[in-house]
Amino acid sequence: MALVCAAAVASVLVAGRFPGDSMDIAWETPADDKATDRGNWDWQTAGAYGDWLAGDTLVQSGSNAATGHDAGTGKQVWEYRPPSSSKICAAEADADHSVMVVTRDDENRPASDKRQLCTTLAGIDMKSGREIWRTPVPAVSREKRPGDHERPPVTAGGGLTVLAHQGLRAIDVRTGTPRWTAAVPPNCVPAHALPAVRHVGALLACGGSEKGPDGVPKDSELHAAAFDSATGALLWSTPLGDREPVSWGEYGAARLVSADPLVVNDVSTIRSFGRDGRPNPPIDSRGMSSFNMAVDDTRLYALDSHYIKKVGNRDTAVAFDLAAGRQVWKTDLDSDGKVFHLQDGRLTVVGKREDMLLIPAVRLYLLDAATGKKRDVRRFHYGETPSGEAFEYKGLLIVGDTAYERS
Repeated sequence: MALVCAAAVASVLVAGRFPGDSMDIAWETPADDKATDRGNWDWQTAGAYGDWLAGDTLVQSGSNAATGHDAGTGKQVWEYRPPSSSKICAAEADADHSVMVVTRDDENRPASDKRQLCTTLAGIDMKSGREIWRTPVPAVSREKRPGDHERPPVTAGGGLTVLAHQGLRAIDVRTGTPRWTAAVPPNCVPAHALPAVRHVGALLACGGSEKGPDGVPKDSELHAAAFDSATGALLWSTPLGDREPVSWGEYGAARLVSADPLVVNDVSTIRSFGRDGRPNPPIDSRGMSSFNMAVDDTRLYALDSHYIKKVGNRDTAVAFDLAAGRQVWKTDLDSDGKVFHLQDGRLTVVGKREDMLLIPAVRLYLLDAATGKKRDVRRFHYGETPSGEAFEYKGLLIVGDTAYERS
């Protein structure tokens, strides 16, 4: 009896599965499915990769193709491959309008031109995988192309596709019809833009003369700006700095975290703005990454990472009131966060802890976004470390190529 009990306990420990508090695999996309070329990710093709959930369809994009999967079963329901073996350069999606937008090579470019010029913009229906429109876009000039990884920036949301390349212009995400070209303030260039229903948020680089590797002046002063979603009219523009201006810098690390409310992370500081452009008190963002941030109407949520000698990274989930610039709660997770997702008032975090363990412990934390309290903590099987975009779907947690269910 003792041997049987010991064997049962050992099997549970080896599997990492504890009945009642574990995450089991519900489905995985086929291991031999190379349509999206997920295994060949590198920094030169990073913009082509993404995961989105549109209704009941999980959409995954890669440099070779994009695929749609039934979110309940993982079964592939469609595949989109650019014509003539052209490559996908960048992909974004407006999941609310079920359209993925890609920039890709022009299939009619001369055979002698081996570079990816990314001169075609196309809209893909996320329910069927069908290309519903396409339009040409200008190629990036040599001045702005230190390497072939530099692509015309494109974003999608609020029913619009927005291009921040040679100006700021918007296209209807469902039809591909041009909507407007914004009147950007003189001596300013758009460095980053995100569309939303209420307005299009943008980072403008103004002034400066010392060109950086991305073509934006390194010594330019950054302004946060909002443009009317319907007309492209400038609603307001506000410098990022208070007494000291914030410059674009060598590689332009500042990024928009959210369009509405408009939130900017300039590496060390979170800066948010009211609807009239008035700046809110800044938030110290050292230790935080834009990859692990989320925003709702009034708050910013993030993982605050700390390195502990001989222990490794340990993350704390934090929430800040944007209008006041103050922390409203924090929750120690005692893990190195790998997945961070906000949905329906709940924060989902997947953390990995190694310590002296031979096999890492990977856990799911479900937090109440209002209070930071842990509503659920569960274990993944040993050897399972989910990574990528996360989505809650009918009781499943979908991360990357895998869906998990609680058991």
